[in-house]
Amino acid sequence: MKKAKDGGFEYHPTREALREYGKKPLALRLKWLYMGALLRKKCPARIVRIQDEFRRGER
Repeated sequence: MKKAKDGGFEYHPTREALREYGKKPLALRLKWLYMGALLRKKCPARIVRIQDEFRRGER
C-alpha cells in the first residue's frame, strides 16, 4: 500500500494474490463482503465519517 498522488492510498495486489483469492469458494468471498458491510453498518457515525475522509485522502 502506498500514498496516492491525489490523496488516500493505493493498493495493488500481486497476480499471485489475486489467483489465490480466486481459488476461495465464491460463497466465502461473498460472506467476507457481507460481514464487512455489517461491520461498517454497526460502526458509530463518527468512525464511518473518518473512514470516508481517509478514503478521499482528507486525513
